[in-house]
Amino acid sequence: MKWLKKGEIAIYAVALMLVAAGYFNYTTFNNQTLETYSEDVNQIDSQYANTGDAVLVSNNEVENQDKNETEEKEEVANQDTSNEEKDTKEDDSETENTNSEIVKENDDDYYASSKLERDKMYAEMVSNYEKIINNANASEAQKSIATQEIIKINNTKNAIMICENLIKTKGFDNCVILVNDSSVNVVVKIEGGLKTEAVAKIQNIVSREMSCDIQNIHISEK
Repeated sequence: MKWLKKGEIAIYAVALMLVAAGYFNYTTFNNQTLETYSEDVNQIDSQYANTGDAVLVSNNEVENQDKNETEEKEEVANQDTSNEEKDTKEDDSETENTNSEIVKENDDDYYASSKLERDKMYAEMVSNYEKIINNANASEAQKSIATQEIIKINNTKNAIMICENLIKTKGFDNCVILVNDSSVNVVVKIEGGLKTEAVAKIQNIVSREMSCDIQNIHISEK
């Protein structure tokens, strides 16, 4: 009986030791598991926290980039508008200059064409008088009159040329003189308009060089 009691005691002691060891292992495992879980949770929280910061920074960068792109677009648009306005002003200026040049060319064409028509008329008149002189059937009186008319035309042409050159030296841009019998028409171009002093200068020149009265001299501006 005593041997059995010792054996039972030994069994109970071993069982108690196993139970104690199991409890100790269980407690240790739970503590390690809790520590590991806590560390994992902290890492996850830290990861998500960093991710949040990254997202926030990324959003700020996107907003700043969008703002910069908007400002660049506005600057480009303003520059394009400024360039368009500048181009428009330049086009308007070029148009004005072109119109001014056209007007000037038209004025110059008037003086040139008027002189050309005048010289053509004198050339035809001289040609007709020369035909009379060279006509065997023409009388001596007719030939004498034709000769005098040719001399008169040449003198008038020379006087006109002298007057036009002298008038230009008085500050006039251009000038043309047309003679009709005893009437002398003077058309001039001058900057600032035709004034009394300028009219007097023209009258003196034409009256002296063409031997005509001042009341027969008609001056106009174009």
